[in-house]
Amino acid sequence: MHPRLTELLDYLDAQRAHVLGAASGLPPERWVERPDAERWSVSEVCWHLQRVETGVAKLIRKRANEARLQGHPAEDADSSLLGALDGRRLEDRSVRLVAPSQITPTEMPTAEIVQQQLNESREMLRAAVAEADGLALGTIKHPHPVLGEIDLYQWILFVGHHEARHAQQIGEVAKFVAES
Repeated sequence: MHPRLTELLDYLDAQRAHVLGAASGLPPERWVERPDAERWSVSEVCWHLQRVETGVAKLIRKRANEARLQGHPAEDADSSLLGALDGRRLEDRSVRLVAPSQITPTEMPTAEIVQQQLNESREMLRAAVAEADGLALGTIKHPHPVLGEIDLYQWILFVGHHEARHAQQIGEVAKFVAES
């Protein structure tokens, strides 16, 4: 796999570890408890994460396949992309973002089910990235509803930043629920 993709996948794995680490502050049977009616439970946040990741995986697969069919060039750069979304304040929890309806939790799965869903969405994303391997993904763009036009590398990186943001939220929810 291209070094850029390996670096991004390693970053995603680190952020997933943060998500699960934050969730581990709460017994699994309490993942379904909300801190209040207006805030998501740990389970709901994890459900949201897997929905976002599944959507990004589908997007990468689709756009990379289209690019490959059109004879898109191979990747020839190998510089780090970890800073490609710096300054976008994606992890800033003081800025409230409202999720679109298709990724707003509609289910309250158990901790076991939502962890399985997270594993499945990660495998789906890894497979999509593997299929896109070799293409110059920095020149394949697709609009993000908040960030505007970003390239496929940035879409992969977005998943990590998104999980970092929600790892903070999970930590807050777990602390609140544990103390109640």
